[in-house]
Amino acid sequence: MNELLSIMDILLKEASLYLDLVKTNKGEIRISVELSDTGEVATLTLGDKIEVVDGSVNPDCKITMKRQVLKNIVKGRTDAFALSARGRADEVRPIEFKIYNKERSKEIWETVRALLTYFFIPGRIKVRNLRPELAGYAHGAHPIPILYWNGLRFGWYIVKAGEILNKEGTKHPWPEMFIVLKGKGKATIHDEQFEIKPNTVIYIPRNSIHQITAEDDVELFWMAWQTP
Repeated sequence: MNELLSIMDILLKEASLYLDLVKTNKGEIRISVELSDTGEVATLTLGDKIEVVDGSVNPDCKITMKRQVLKNIVKGRTDAFALSARGRADEVRPIEFKIYNKERSKEIWETVRALLTYFFIPGRIKVRNLRPELAGYAHGAHPIPILYWNGLRFGWYIVKAGEILNKEGTKHPWPEMFIVLKGKGKATIHDEQFEIKPNTVIYIPRNSIHQITAEDDVELFWMAWQTP
């Protein structure tokens, strides 16, 4: 048995309590995982039967990473969801995705997000550590996505001093909020700017600019709902 297959088997066993949240009820989905530097491939099948098999077996989607990235994920040294986070679709990240079955792309993306939440975290009980060194980079700051599920998006951000979260001024057609935990800086929401304070919630109207400019390191939760 190759090393990748062994690791995938371990992750599958450790995800046993969460598999009802990962598998689809709309037909089988096959996700292949490929180590780009070694060529090892294993396929995770999610359906009535959930199993990992050697090689690429008619995958609907492929997840690609290097061997050391996977090892770091399994040892809890890095966060898979954070490594895959990106501000734009064309950004290259340590974990990449390719959808083969375009007709089921929305369902496949939901499955991939579920895997990043419940499968690629080691341990039988899933615990996501929110530490700056585990955060990725997207939207001008450093996130660890926590849950992207059924129209809900929820993540933890560190905005380091001098950084601007959402510097590009992206607007979204769904409601959002910032839950500020600590730090000092300014918020720009719609056409207003004001000082932010710890232990406050900022509600963001639809189709509004929403930026945080950090004077000191700012720690916050970001949430959006009613998303596609």
